[in-house]
Amino acid sequence: MVNSKQPKNLTRFITPEGRYAFLSCLIAGFLAHIFAFTNIIPNADGLSRVFDTQQMTVSGRWFLHYISAITGYTQMPSSIGLVSLIFLGVSAALAVDLLGIKSRISAALAGVLLAIFPCIGYTFLYMFTAGAYCAAIFLAVLSVWLTRRYKLGWIFGAVALAFSMGIYQVFVTVAISLSLLLILRQTLDRTATLGEALRLGIKSVAQLIIGVGLYYAVLLVFLKVKNLTLLSYLGMDDVTSGYPIKSLPGLIRAAYGQVSDFFFSPGAADGFATTPFAAINWILLASGLALLVLALRKKGIFRDAWRIVLAAVALLLLPLGANFGQIISPYSVPTPMMKYAFVSLYLAVVVSAESARGSIPAIRLRRVGTAVLSFCFAALLVFFLNTNNLLYTASAQAHRAAESYLTRLYARVESCEGYAPGMEVVIIGAIPEGQLSAQIESYDRVGHYSVPISSVAPLNKHIYYYLKDWLNIPVNEPDEATMISVAASAEFSAMPLYPQAGSVAVIDGRVVVKLREKYTPKSDFELAYENRR
Repeated sequence: MVNSKQPKNLTRFITPEGRYAFLSCLIAGFLAHIFAFTNIIPNADGLSRVFDTQQMTVSGRWFLHYISAITGYTQMPSSIGLVSLIFLGVSAALAVDLLGIKSRISAALAGVLLAIFPCIGYTFLYMFTAGAYCAAIFLAVLSVWLTRRYKLGWIFGAVALAFSMGIYQVFVTVAISLSLLLILRQTLDRTATLGEALRLGIKSVAQLIIGVGLYYAVLLVFLKVKNLTLLSYLGMDDVTSGYPIKSLPGLIRAAYGQVSDFFFSPGAADGFATTPFAAINWILLASGLALLVLALRKKGIFRDAWRIVLAAVALLLLPLGANFGQIISPYSVPTPMMKYAFVSLYLAVVVSAESARGSIPAIRLRRVGTAVLSFCFAALLVFFLNTNNLLYTASAQAHRAAESYLTRLYARVESCEGYAPGMEVVIIGAIPEGQLSAQIESYDRVGHYSVPISSVAPLNKHIYYYLKDWLNIPVNEPDEATMISVAASAEFSAMPLYPQAGSVAVIDGRVVVKLREKYTPKSDFELAYENRR
C-alpha cells in the first residue's frame, strides 16, 4: 500500500514561493545563457580543458575533482548548463524560504536575479567548471538554510560550507552575505525577539568559523597525503605563511571601494558598469533604504532600539561580506567571477520591499513606488541579459579569430619546404596583439582576462592547446629545454617574424615558426600547474 502522506513529506520544504523561484531561475537562466549552452566558446583556461579531471588541490580546491564527476570532466555546454541551472534554482528556492519571501512576484524576481546576474555569465565562460561552481553556490546557501532551520543545523551547515569552499573558496561570500540578509530579515519580523536574533547571530558566526576551519583542516590533509604545496595563484601559497594583519584596514577600505565602483562607477576595473546602470543602482539604493525605514515603522517595530541597531549593522557589513573575497585573498584583486555574492545587495532591496508591504497608506504613493521599482528591476534585467551575451559574443569572436589565425599558420607549416608528417613543430612566441584586434567598442566594457577580446590563445602554450585539442591537429608541445635551445640558436635569430617569407623553416629536422623575437620561459606557477594532481 502506498503511504498517502508520502507526497506531502517529499514536498513539505518546497513552498509555492520556492517553486516560483526555482522555475523562474531555470527559465530565465536558460533564455539568458542559451548561447553559452549551445556553443563552444572557450577562453584561455578552457583551451586545455576539453577533458580535465579538475585535480586542483594545489589551488586549495580539494573537492572540485569529485563534484566535477557529475558532468564527466568534459566540456559539454548543454549538460553543464542544465546541471548549473538546477543547482542555482534550488539555491533560489532555499534563499526565498530562508528570507521569508511570501510574494510570488518577489520570489520569481529573486530567482531571475540569481540566474542572470552577469557574474554568473563570467562563470559560464569557464564552462568546464561552471557546474561545480554552481554546486558550490548551492552548498553555501544550504549551509545557511540548515543553520536557520534546525537546532543543531549550524553543525551540518559548517560541513556544507567546508565542501563549498573545497570547490572554490570565494563562495564563502555567498554564505556570509546571505547570513547578513537573514539577520536583516530578523529585525523586520515583529514576532522575533532580541534573544532569538542574538542566538541566530551566534549560530551563524559559529557555522562560518567552523566551516572555514574544517575546510582548511581538510586541505592540510590533502596536501600532506598528496605531498603537494599550494600554487602561487592569487597568493594561495602565502596562506600558510600567515595573514597580513597590518594590511587589514586597507583591505577593508578596498573591499568597500570595489563594491562602490562595481555598482556606481562606469568604466571601473573588474566591472561592467555604464551610466544608465549606475543610475538604476542609485534609484534602487534610495528605494531600498526608504522601504527599510517604512518596514521598521510598520506596526511600531522601530520602537525596539535593537532592531534599528542590528539592521544598521547588517546593512553596513553586507558590502564587506559580499566582497569578503578581498579579505580572504589579500594578495590579489577579486575578478568579476568572484563577485557573484554582490547579487545579495539586490536581494536586500527585495527583502526590504517584501517587509514594507502594506506599510504605505497612500494608494497613489504606493502605485508610484511600485511602478518605479518595477521599471528599475525590468531595466536591470535587460542590462544583465545584454551584458551576459556581450561576454559570450566577444569570446566567440576571439575564438573565431584564433581559429582563423592558427589554421592559416599551420597551413604554412605543412607547405614548408622539407616538411614531413610527424616532424616536431616548434612555435616560438605568442600571437602578436597587433595582428588580431577586435575593433568593437562595446567589447571593452566587459574586457577582462576571462573575456578574451582578440584571441583565446594569448600565450605560447595556448597555441599548442588550440592546435591539438580544438583543431584536432596531432602536434605536441616540445619540452621546455627544446624551446629555449631553439630560441637561442643563430638560425632562429636570423629568421623574420611570421607571416613574412622565411618565418616558417625546417631547422635541424624540426619545423620552426617565429612569432616573437624571444621565447618567454614558463613560470614556476605554470610548470607546477601542468603537473598538478
